[in-house]
Amino acid sequence: MIRLFIADVSGLDIDACLASVSPQRREKTLRLKNDDDKRRSLGVELLLEKAAGRSDYALTENGKPFFPDGGAYFSLSHCGKYAVCAVSGVPVGADIELARDNALRLAERFFMPDEAALVERSLTPEAEFCRLWTLKESYIKAAGLRLGDVRTFSVVRGVEGYSFGSAGIGEYRIGYCVKAPDIGKIEIINEKL
Repeated sequence: MIRLFIADVSGLDIDACLASVSPQRREKTLRLKNDDDKRRSLGVELLLEKAAGRSDYALTENGKPFFPDGGAYFSLSHCGKYAVCAVSGVPVGADIELARDNALRLAERFFMPDEAALVERSLTPEAEFCRLWTLKESYIKAAGLRLGDVRTFSVVRGVEGYSFGSAGIGEYRIGYCVKAPDIGKIEIINEKL
């Protein structure tokens, strides 16, 4: 089962939230110049606290957050006005994105040939690129890979041992992935921060 927490972070009070996050997140957030970036940074940790009841995570050498003592697996993402946190009992990845221009050029550069062909054939190439990109990035997060590995696998063909799904919120696309033969039950929770 995946619990997918989504929150609109555009109205977060930055100063109030800084007091509610870990020292590492506070430091990271204060290095950001743009207030919207600060809200997204704060929002993912606040969502993790709501979703898992804790935020005492560490980072792998690839930058993947994890709980050092085990327990739940989680994945964080943010884009535009939203923050997302996926929590599961197995390795999980999640990504949220907004469709962007130049989908065909980007697909040729970052996708495997079968994925790029799907974008090229689509009546809405920007939306299809976004859907595939979120699935690819969710797998990278679930498997603990680096973004540079994006051309080493195809979500169209699938990845052995992993299952994929996607959802939308307005114009945004959310991709998620779990290390399991079946995606299982998805619980989507719109959270108020």
